[in-house]
Amino acid sequence: MGRFKSVLGYTWAVLTIFVVLATFVGNDYFSGKFASATGLTVSPWFSGGEVLQISRHDGYRTLVHRPVFDALIGEQGEGFIQVNWEPVDRLPSVIEEDIDIGRDRRLHFSIRLDTRTGAALLTSRSASVVGLERTYRLKKSWAARVLLKKTAN
Repeated sequence: MGRFKSVLGYTWAVLTIFVVLATFVGNDYFSGKFASATGLTVSPWFSGGEVLQISRHDGYRTLVHRPVFDALIGEQGEGFIQVNWEPVDRLPSVIEEDIDIGRDRRLHFSIRLDTRTGAALLTSRSASVVGLERTYRLKKSWAARVLLKKTAN
């Protein structure tokens, strides 16, 4: 009986070592699976929100995210909309884009981005477009956040 307990104990110890190693090696995979199982998502204030429109151009594409006005409870009066251009290695040196926020076939703003320096110029064509918050160089794309305010329809 003592020998059986020893074999069982050593077997248990070896199996737990494999579980610990698998946990460390597969950390990215397991953390993604656990997070998706809970239904939690990254706040749109960090991610830019869901992508609503994709425009394909010669060699690159433009992703327009949803307007973000989210607050802890309800919505707030000021927010932003994020525009991404990807992939970085296929972008022209200067991008000029006209953006329609609500798919109402009205041009809300135009943006001109110099992908070499990150300098951007925003031309507002709507009362809801306040200004340009900032441009970001991400791993696979360039992003610009345009500040918005809610206006009465």
